[in-house]
Amino acid sequence: MCANMLIENTVIVTMNPLRDVLTNAGVAISGERIIAVGQTDELRAQYPQAERIDGRGKVVLPGLINSHTHISMSLQKGVTLAVADGLYRIMWPVERSLTADDCYYGALIGGAEALKNGTTCVIDHYFHMEQIARATTELGLRGVLGHTIMSRLGPITGEREFEEGIAFVQRWKSHHPLVIPWLAPHATDTVSKQWLLKLREIATDEDVGLHLHLAQSPLELEYIEEQNGMGCVQYLSDLGFLGKDVLAAHCTYIDDDEMDLLAESGAHPVYCPMGHALGGHPMRAWELLQRGARVLIGTDCVCSNNVMDIVGELRIAGASQKQLTEDREAMPATKILEMVTVDAADAIGMSDQLGTIAPGYLADLIILKFEGLHTVPNYSLLDNIVYCCTGRDVDAVIVNGQTVVRNGALTTVDETRLIELATEKGHGLMRRALENDIDLAWLWRSRHGAET
Repeated sequence: MCANMLIENTVIVTMNPLRDVLTNAGVAISGERIIAVGQTDELRAQYPQAERIDGRGKVVLPGLINSHTHISMSLQKGVTLAVADGLYRIMWPVERSLTADDCYYGALIGGAEALKNGTTCVIDHYFHMEQIARATTELGLRGVLGHTIMSRLGPITGEREFEEGIAFVQRWKSHHPLVIPWLAPHATDTVSKQWLLKLREIATDEDVGLHLHLAQSPLELEYIEEQNGMGCVQYLSDLGFLGKDVLAAHCTYIDDDEMDLLAESGAHPVYCPMGHALGGHPMRAWELLQRGARVLIGTDCVCSNNVMDIVGELRIAGASQKQLTEDREAMPATKILEMVTVDAADAIGMSDQLGTIAPGYLADLIILKFEGLHTVPNYSLLDNIVYCCTGRDVDAVIVNGQTVVRNGALTTVDETRLIELATEKGHGLMRRALENDIDLAWLWRSRHGAET
């Protein structure tokens, strides 16, 4: 088999079962697959016609999987930061003014930012998901995508959304190599028991996953306790909803028994380090891991995080959990890297396709620059990756064998135009939202002191 691309003279963090780190190494790619990993001289002799990418002074990693995000919300960057109950008081009122075009352009902008910062696959949950899939495929970004389903409280609710969430899965199953459709009920307090049970049944029948928010706020917990006399995790467990095909974002308002339930169920709690830290209530992620839960890492949206930087999120994950547990050995770098590679790949049913650099795997890779002042000298590679690097160190991103970021620049879209669109579309959304909701206008002006 001929290789069309050879990354050579580099360091490779394989994330294979032995967690091998190779030096003076190379990766050969043919089409969308990795076909060989080994020493540079041997691969160069074996594949003399391949395009060569010099990896000196760089490190190659499996593409990073962001396990919970909403890339379309790039148009609302930072609006709920440090606002009590910002989800309910600002985010949902703004989202009542969303259009399909907002979601398309927001996904282009947010997805592009994610790619530039080392994400090769997003697990995304939002409205107008058809337009988000349009954007991710144009960008060359892999997506596990689910159309948000809500029966009450939220900005876009009702039977139509329920039906669209199911139809989205049916339209996109095996339709495009970069799109993996899932079902996306919003949360325990916004989706009726009947709908949760039906979605659980459909997910099993269709062999797709379920992605939801779980125990993300005091209000959610209070509602479930009032209605059912138990916590949110216990509620889903009693419904028979939880399982290894479930990604449950946040899980911040849970008790010790529910931590054990999550571990026993095989469900994947998703830790969003920056969003949780800024919200003042972090997930007990290390303790969940110690109990056997299969915790992953996501950025959540830029309303609460401000950036789609999955590389930078790793540093916050380690530092926050060490502080929370008062244990400097909590969340070692190897575990953090596993959570955004092999563990996440397993969670989406692609452990034999993604998360590892090995022959036969899909060619989803990132290349980090590693010769800056902030990364040298290098005595502990994995620690330096986690605690010294951010998305600004991403030199190249390859998804499904296609180079979508080269020399730090996007190849599939015009970044300058996206920056213009972010301002134009973002301000347009905010103007409509302010016109449609007097209370939102009061909240907005009280924080910003000016019109958008």
